[in-house]
Amino acid sequence: MFCPKCGNPLPANARFCPLCGVAVRSNVSPGMESPLGSASFGTSDNSETAYNASNPYASSSAPDPYAPSDWSEAANVPDYLIWNVLSTLFCCPPLGVAGIIFSIQTNSAKTRCDFEAAKRHSSTAKTLLVVGAVVGGLQILLSLVWIVLTTAVEIGSLGAL
Repeated sequence: MFCPKCGNPLPANARFCPLCGVAVRSNVSPGMESPLGSASFGTSDNSETAYNASNPYASSSAPDPYAPSDWSEAANVPDYLIWNVLSTLFCCPPLGVAGIIFSIQTNSAKTRCDFEAAKRHSSTAKTLLVVGAVVGGLQILLSLVWIVLTTAVEIGSLGAL
C-alpha cells in the first residue's frame, strides 16, 4: 500500500502516512488527528483538498515561475572556465581574461538559478574562447612565418659575403 499524497510505501495496517501525515485508510474516523500534527484530515474524496487547505506548505497546481521548463537542460549549461584559462595562458590573454570573467558569471548565475543569464554568459564565454583561440592561432602562424622569412633573409645575406 502507498500513500495517496506522497507515494511513500506504507505498512498494511497504517492509518496515516508517517512521512506526510495524510489519512490513508477509509476506516479512520473523521476528525482523527495525524500523528505528525494537529490538523484533522477527512476520509472523503476531498481529503486532498482538506489537506492542502490546512497546510500552507502544500504544493499548488500552478507551476513554479522560477523553474526552467527543462531542468536537465538548465543544469548542463557549460561554463568553459578551463578552456578560457588555457586560452589566457597560451593564446590571447586579453580575450582569455574576459572569457574567464564570463565563465565565472555563468557559474554565479547557475548558483542563483538564473538560467537565462547563465545561458547568455555561457554563450559569451564560448565566443570569447573561440575568438581568442583564432587570434592566438594567427599570432603563432604569423610568428612562424616571420621566423622563416627572417631566417631566409639572414641566410641569403650570409651567402652574399
